[in-house]
Amino acid sequence: MLNIDIRERHQEFFLDFGFEFNPYYSTYEKSFPQGKQAIFVHFTEYPETNYLEYNLGVRIDAVEELIHRFLPSLSDYSSRSLTLIQTPNKIDPSIPNRFAIISDFEMEEALIKAEKFFIRNGFKWLDKMSDPLTLEKAFVAKENYTFKSQNFIYNAFRATALAKLYKPEDYLIVRENFLNLVEKQQVTPFTIASYLQFLSHLDEDV
Repeated sequence: MLNIDIRERHQEFFLDFGFEFNPYYSTYEKSFPQGKQAIFVHFTEYPETNYLEYNLGVRIDAVEELIHRFLPSLSDYSSRSLTLIQTPNKIDPSIPNRFAIISDFEMEEALIKAEKFFIRNGFKWLDKMSDPLTLEKAFVAKENYTFKSQNFIYNAFRATALAKLYKPEDYLIVRENFLNLVEKQQVTPFTIASYLQFLSHLDEDV
């Protein structure tokens, strides 16, 4: 059993950068005008090795509220869903996907490395992706594969919504690209129908 209080250590560190702990979702969150930034800390204990891992996320409220009117989501999911989730190693290859820990010394070492990552790259990445236009570009660039913890259809909904709301001059191009991809993917007829209904709603204002 490790003796370092991980939650207390993280709360002090993230609070210095404006992130407050949300006990309901066990996340560290920071609001900005269009939504919020979120940091997940997962610590899993096993008999021989423990694992510490992080996920960084950004939520654009207008996008999430819009897409979940058409996606078959749980009743409260739209209020807590994130537009983008990413792992630290995809932001900075020098940081591992997760830290393997068996002692207090290794835990302290991992926490120091994690804090350095957030100071050098993590917080900057969150700020960058909090700009809806930057986020729209990221989704369009990744149109043929997925972000962490998101399947293709969620990418399609979010990319299309971002273009419609924040870069309308590109909406028709993004719409056509993702519509073609959705039709090629092995998704259920219900999912395709949901996306078509979503497009029909967005097209009303074109």
